[in-house]
Amino acid sequence: MTQIYDALAPVLGAVSGVVLLLLVVFLLLGSTRKFWVVLLYVSWELVATVGLTIADLLLHGTAQQMDRAKQTANNRLYAHLYWTNDVIVDLLRFVLVAVLIYKVVGSSKPSLGRLLALLVLAMIILPFPLFHPTFDPYPQVPWFNSTSQLLNFGAAIMNLVLWTALIQARKRDPQIVAVSIGLGILVTGTAISYGLRHFKLQGEFTALYNLFLNLTQLGAWLIWCRAFWPPKKPRIPATAIPPD
Repeated sequence: MTQIYDALAPVLGAVSGVVLLLLVVFLLLGSTRKFWVVLLYVSWELVATVGLTIADLLLHGTAQQMDRAKQTANNRLYAHLYWTNDVIVDLLRFVLVAVLIYKVVGSSKPSLGRLLALLVLAMIILPFPLFHPTFDPYPQVPWFNSTSQLLNFGAAIMNLVLWTALIQARKRDPQIVAVSIGLGILVTGTAISYGLRHFKLQGEFTALYNLFLNLTQLGAWLIWCRAFWPPKKPRIPATAIPPD
């Protein structure tokens, strides 16, 4: 399974890059101001996906990832880049759902903005006292894994709050609903993937977790592509030409 994933990883990265590029284009052509936070997240994901795919090809980053004894300096460098980006991405997802909650109910509760800002700040600080990272000079992989799981679990709970707000809203924005569905798949798939790592089923199973993670991400982004797909322009009927 590991060898299969090593071969599939660049392909999945390329497909994800194309889907994310389409998403950026659709957002720029449509509701850029309304969904600026989605554009920020997708743009970061696009740059990171392209960058990590190139780094994987140049450094052979995913090769030997299951056998630490065989890992090279390039493998470890790629792992540091991957996990650092992973935490940034997970934090952006938490910010994304917080901003969407404010968009749905913020006008009726002025103090909600401060509460959401405090929650974001708490999610930035909590991983350090909770998981006690050891810097040498980077934290160990378990700290990144636990931090990502915490951020995704928190985003999943916040997404349930968003769903509750959407259900209670008189007018539901279909694009926000679609973003919430995709985000739910995204954070739930990520939390499950990282959660399974704690059961000590490593080795070949790790490649399976990574494949599951990549496929759930791709599925969520495809849902967003459908949500922001540019609407068809109405056809203007040809003017009838009166007979001579």
